[in-house]
Amino acid sequence: MRLALVLLTLAPILAAQGEDASSPTPEDLPWHALAAGLPPGTIAGPPTRLSIHNRTGRPVKIFWVKYNGTLQSYGELEAGGIREQKTTANSNWLIADGNDKPLGYFQATPRPGRAVIPATLPPPVLRTRKYTPGTREEALAWQKDLRASFARLLKMEDLVARTAPLPLNARTISSEDKGAFVLHEMEINSTPASRIKVVLTIPRDVAGTCPAVVAIAGHSGTRHSCYRDRGFATLLAEKGHVTVSTRISQHSVREQERTMMGERLWDLMRCVDLLASRREVDPARIGCAGNSLGGEMAMWLAAMDKRIAATMSAGFLTRMDQLEQNHCRCWKFPGLRSLADFSDIYALTAPRPLMCQNGLQERPTWFTVPLAREALAGIKPIYGVLGAPEHLEFVAHEGGHVIEVPALLTFLGKHLGREE
Repeated sequence: MRLALVLLTLAPILAAQGEDASSPTPEDLPWHALAAGLPPGTIAGPPTRLSIHNRTGRPVKIFWVKYNGTLQSYGELEAGGIREQKTTANSNWLIADGNDKPLGYFQATPRPGRAVIPATLPPPVLRTRKYTPGTREEALAWQKDLRASFARLLKMEDLVARTAPLPLNARTISSEDKGAFVLHEMEINSTPASRIKVVLTIPRDVAGTCPAVVAIAGHSGTRHSCYRDRGFATLLAEKGHVTVSTRISQHSVREQERTMMGERLWDLMRCVDLLASRREVDPARIGCAGNSLGGEMAMWLAAMDKRIAATMSAGFLTRMDQLEQNHCRCWKFPGLRSLADFSDIYALTAPRPLMCQNGLQERPTWFTVPLAREALAGIKPIYGVLGAPEHLEFVAHEGGHVIEVPALLTFLGKHLGREE
């Protein structure tokens, strides 16, 4: 383990050995101006190189953004200077002024990159696509346009634009009788180049079709986490819901031309595909639920996949500013903050039912109820414009960073057809 950590720390220095004159011509990398916070953390990738050009007319400081999101200094680059830097794909390189104020960053790709720090640094902007109340038609057009922008940023545009569905090629690895339901360990295609493992539960006695829920675990979670210790997925399975879960806590990419958040989201969308393919499932009654990272990914899944009929997102409703310090920045990817805040992403769910939960005992620097209420105020208008204010619910429960399970069961039962 210690050797692995050393190699990760030295990755930018040791990468890209053995380059020669036959190496590919560098591609120009986009400059990502920073209006707030720091770049995303680096994730692992193959060796590559950068040619960093300082066009600002003043010295700048260069920092490698480490895997945990902290910074490692690589010294200064003088005005007009060029730095040839060995690195790895998916590495983020922060450029700061002489007072350590972040200016912007570059993200390395598998191809060698030419990173030009602009001579003129325009003021960065935040949340240019913030939802502004208008007509119903304007709200629907705003949603459509923002979804398309996110698909491009997440590098999954080719996947969501497919006219023919990707085959699942589902394979059952094992099955276990749990009394009220049968738990299947399965494997399905995520993309044509990768497969993922999932848990699928089917009620033992199915009369007609059932509601279904994508159960999403948090950081360090696995496809089994939502079922352990009579977790909420087990309770839903016992109540007659079909459930599915896969691991979305990875901090890497399987396919280098994609993004970590895009792969996480696409894996969940493939879980929806699996549910929709099952004869036991009513495709009009598919929901999703999760806490923490699971709450974040429930937000994204409902925002980007209109097949989700009801969403419960716990332990995540907040503002982006709050997650810039002392939090894992795996939520962040290039271009996100210039477009939107979390309220805008949640607003893509409207007018479909959405419940957000935050605990009154959350840590002061975490997902506090006051911050959640601020974010909620940014979601409410579009539900009003689309004529469904009653479909937006907020629960400030007495716990901490957890799901208030009775409220979850009542909400999903009400909107997916299994109301107690």
